[in-house]
Amino acid sequence: MDSPKNSPRYPNLAKYLILLSCVNTAVYYKFQHLYAIFLLTFFILIVCIFSLHVQIAWRLYKENNKAEEKSTWNFGNSRKYYNNCIILRFYAWHHIAITLVAFPIWVLDQFHCDYLLPIYNKLPLFLRGMTLHVVWHTCAGLGAYFFVQFLVACRASALGMTCTARCVLGV
Repeated sequence: MDSPKNSPRYPNLAKYLILLSCVNTAVYYKFQHLYAIFLLTFFILIVCIFSLHVQIAWRLYKENNKAEEKSTWNFGNSRKYYNNCIILRFYAWHHIAITLVAFPIWVLDQFHCDYLLPIYNKLPLFLRGMTLHVVWHTCAGLGAYFFVQFLVACRASALGMTCTARCVLGV
């Protein structure tokens, strides 16, 4: 995130992530009949992403506190402080989308599917097939979008670039 421009700290990171994705897909395919394997690998990946988020957000939070304590506001410090605030906002939205909305919906759908199936079948034709699992996928996609924006804003801050965030439909 904070390596100098044109000299990545981990130059093979893209290759490793592609390899990890291929291995994860192969594991899913090989053990597709064992739902517990899917849950285990998914849980491990979510914990890794969450821990990365927490580490980065905590470091930025501490940087913000240091900037406020010094209160010597020149353009460079205020730009970094502003970027860090935007980055932490993306982190908060990702946390809301995944942890507070998507996960409880997923648990409800998993453990009460038999009860919810008759309700799903009574939905109007244009909503047929709209289950809580679909809502979970939507929230997970939104969370992934905020995760990518979080990383982009972190990189912009590390390079000293000013980033801005605009709300669309209140989000």
